[in-house]
Amino acid sequence: MIRFNGFDTSGLLRSVATLALAVSLAGVMISDADAQRRRNNNEEDSEQNQAERVFSAAIGQIVLEAQEFQANDQFQESITALTRALGNSGINPYERMISLQMRGRGYYELEQVSRAIQDWEAAIATGAMLPQEVADLRINIGQLYIAEGQYSQGIQALEAAVAVLGNEGINPRVMRMLAQAYAQAERYREGVVWAERFWNAQPASERVRGDYSLMLFFYQQLERVPDQFRIIEEMVQRWPTEKSNWRSYASLLAQTGREQDAFEANKIMYINGMLTESREIVALAQYYSFYEYPYRGAVILERELNSGAVERTRNNLNLLANMWRQAREWERAIPVLRQLAQLTGDGDDFLKLAEALWQRRQLDEAEDAFTEALNRGGLDRPGDAWTLLGNVRAELGREESALAAFREGARYPYSRRTANGWATFITNRQRAARDRVRIREQVRQDECRFSISDLLETATLLGDVDENGRIVVDVPERCSDLYNVHGEQLSEVAEAEASEADAG
Repeated sequence: MIRFNGFDTSGLLRSVATLALAVSLAGVMISDADAQRRRNNNEEDSEQNQAERVFSAAIGQIVLEAQEFQANDQFQESITALTRALGNSGINPYERMISLQMRGRGYYELEQVSRAIQDWEAAIATGAMLPQEVADLRINIGQLYIAEGQYSQGIQALEAAVAVLGNEGINPRVMRMLAQAYAQAERYREGVVWAERFWNAQPASERVRGDYSLMLFFYQQLERVPDQFRIIEEMVQRWPTEKSNWRSYASLLAQTGREQDAFEANKIMYINGMLTESREIVALAQYYSFYEYPYRGAVILERELNSGAVERTRNNLNLLANMWRQAREWERAIPVLRQLAQLTGDGDDFLKLAEALWQRRQLDEAEDAFTEALNRGGLDRPGDAWTLLGNVRAELGREESALAAFREGARYPYSRRTANGWATFITNRQRAARDRVRIREQVRQDECRFSISDLLETATLLGDVDENGRIVVDVPERCSDLYNVHGEQLSEVAEAEASEADAG
């Protein structure tokens, strides 16, 4: 069943036309003989009927006495007097009808509803009432039954009035009463007929909010979604500045799968200043996030957090941080994430801060935040956190500590492959670096060997010798750690000297 919470129909369906009862009951009071014969039905208002609708002196005196009691709110005294009149053996049907009506009013005022209903039904049973009088009293009886929660009896009484008046004789007020009674009795399919008759009979300019709510209630119960939209859209058009109408409209859109339209309705409410509650603004921000507009949602949420319109709770800060992350606005996410981490102290919040710092290439701070997250614990996937920490350390050039982090990451099955991959990459890079050093050294040694050989040949040809007759060469600086001035390899000289020392 499609429902929404935009309207409270409970008050509407429990309403009892007390004022209407008071007005109609006032017609029971009599002031003179002419008041008893005031009707417009020519057929019923014949001379014979007029003759029958009169009081005897004895009964008239009691009725006038009871009328005075009721005028002074002395209802128990009026009941006593009227009971005396009804006990008179000479009372005629008209007098009995008036006495029963008046006594019924007395019981009503004393909140003895069941006795009031009994007297009024007995008044109808006298046969002394005109059709319009019967219909009016049936309506009052129906209202009392409804007020007592006896909805089926109330419906019967009201429909009995309709039977007397005919379809052309009933007014929108009675149609509305019947619709309400059927709603209370949960007989929605029968009641919607009367509700729609009332709606069509009531001029559009005279329809009030309760009328719209009544129609909406029936259409909700019967799951008549197009009719629900029709009523709510009319309400939005008639009262465009009232938030409750827009909220109901947005709610129905969402519940019927029109989420994008519900989002648009919420945007209209926000633009027009209708969203004032924290939860409403948060919901709008979540709409922006859901529909891939996280930047706009984050801007709104941040502004309302700063203004105090939205509570600065953990959930709201987390939503703001996530939207900045979703929008890849790392610089704006970091202050929120830092505040959130300090507020909660949770490892997961420090992990989110670390990721944002890493994205902004604030590597030293990122390393500290990753370490803090791991130390605090409670992470869903600590292996991933170790792997990311390894990446940060590797970028900082701390390869050995990076390898230590990758080894920790490899302890977890879900992160093992990635962690091992990075560890292998760093290890291979280190090996390649060592190989490059070795190769460069071998090339230098070979170059020096060729250079010294050439220098020795030239010195021999030129006779460049020292006082001891040994050839002397000018050793290039790059080769000075390998050869002496005589072109001898320093390593070989050292070995020879060591051998002589051993032999001596």
